[in-house]
Amino acid sequence: MTGLCFDHLSLCDLPALEMIEVAGQLACSSVSLFARPLPIGPYLDLVTDQAARRDVMAALRAHGLSIGIVEPFLLDASPDWPMLERTIALAVELDGEINALSMDADAGRRVDSMARLAEMARNAGTRMVIEAFSLSPVRTAADALALAEACGDDVGLTIDTLHVIRTGGTWADIAALPPERIAHVQVSDGPLAAPADLAVEATRERLPPGQGEFRLEELIPLLPGHARIAVEAPFAAPAGTTALARGRIAVEAMRAVMARATGQEN
Repeated sequence: MTGLCFDHLSLCDLPALEMIEVAGQLACSSVSLFARPLPIGPYLDLVTDQAARRDVMAALRAHGLSIGIVEPFLLDASPDWPMLERTIALAVELDGEINALSMDADAGRRVDSMARLAEMARNAGTRMVIEAFSLSPVRTAADALALAEACGDDVGLTIDTLHVIRTGGTWADIAALPPERIAHVQVSDGPLAAPADLAVEATRERLPPGQGEFRLEELIPLLPGHARIAVEAPFAAPAGTTALARGRIAVEAMRAVMARATGQEN
């Protein structure tokens, strides 16, 4: 497997430059990036803000970091295709893959839109990966796989451990996926019993790997060697905990899980 990726959601309260600084200090090999504004964090629009884009690219080079996935690519009933095309171009410039989620309840339109986005990515020179999300119409790994198969042989999958568990899935379901489809694996932990508010949990109240009940050590050996392993674990830390300290907790927890899973724990 490749070196550890630090997904932006782990420190969703930070802009890109500060998140990159933390990931670099924690010796991660790559980061995933929110490249456009979202309600959950203070993200600049790297598609339109050329100065911000140059700063991000310089920071990535300074810390020796590559890009994993670029977000957001949220397809609703009326996608903004020109903006999506420009965001794909940014992902190509950053040498990252595009991570797509569908929020469209219409099954036929959902397939058409995803296939169009996949073709746009393909023509631009990058790859689309599809993420199953417990609060979307594409909830399970099987749902995401069916959509990927409809969009092309090159379309991959992002696996999020929280969403697997919250939709009643098991690690056996992940092991049954075609390994060549699994591109990016977002790892967090939590209790088996779901909270009342799944959206808050997903964006703010996950647990660092190994600190919950998901038995993540059983998942790691089932993943293909090419899969990018990412820590995506925004958790509630005590007041005053620095961003670097929060990042360190998540990253060291992920590394400990991987060491236990591979029998390399000291």
